[in-house]
Amino acid sequence: MTVFIDDLSDNQENIKISFINEINTEHLPKFVSYTANCVLRNESLAEEFESVSLPCDCKNLCDQKCPCSLNSNAYSNHKLSQEYNNHTGRPIIECSELCNCFENCNNRIVQHGIQFHLQVFKTERTGLGVQSKEFIPKFSFVCEYAGEIIDEQEAYQRLKNHSPDDSNYIYVLKEHSSDHKYIKTIIDPTYIGNVGRYLNHSCSPNLISVPVRAGSMIPRICFFAKEDIFPLQELTYNYGEECIFDESGSSHINSCARKCLCGSGNCCGYLPYVNDNWLK
Repeated sequence: MTVFIDDLSDNQENIKISFINEINTEHLPKFVSYTANCVLRNESLAEEFESVSLPCDCKNLCDQKCPCSLNSNAYSNHKLSQEYNNHTGRPIIECSELCNCFENCNNRIVQHGIQFHLQVFKTERTGLGVQSKEFIPKFSFVCEYAGEIIDEQEAYQRLKNHSPDDSNYIYVLKEHSSDHKYIKTIIDPTYIGNVGRYLNHSCSPNLISVPVRAGSMIPRICFFAKEDIFPLQELTYNYGEECIFDESGSSHINSCARKCLCGSGNCCGYLPYVNDNWLK
């Protein structure tokens, strides 16, 4: 028996997000709510993202002189530029509705939403996962990691209420600023989220995560194809830092770390683990 849902996004995405289970009769765990974009858990958080970027006055289509994308080298031909460095590159700020340029400007990608038919499916080893029903070219935008934006106190409370077997979906983004400080954004899609919630970890991922600001100064965690991705290939990203192996060939792991089941040829053996201070 096959379990199938035509669109778990309830028409909130450009393209239907289907679900299929051809392994058993388990249904998709229900969200409290599906959201295509991040939502603020508390209005007080809005104060941290009040500022907006100045709009550009480019004519028709923007070029490299556009003040929104100046010197970022982020996008090229409506994809992530192969020259963009996720570690040292400048922040990506897309043109907004306040800008004078056209809607098909090259600096407008994430804001147009999902462009490929993604499907949540039951995997053989790792529970639920995400695959594409069509070919995704290298550097294309795939989806974002949408959920509730929460503060540290709320994050700690939610983790405290977790049982040892519960999955932790909280994503902590830390962006370093010029004054040796960092901007922290905490996203939790446990109760409210999108298809990005079901992306699995891999030690050899085919997606990379990039923070992008589109329409506001709230950063979005956006996934781009690291390589050409073929139909029905599972979409994955690395949940944390690369594993470090000692001379004996075993990785330095914490006793609380979970076994990694990605099946990659260079699998570390365990999922990335962070200590108790990872939210700070």
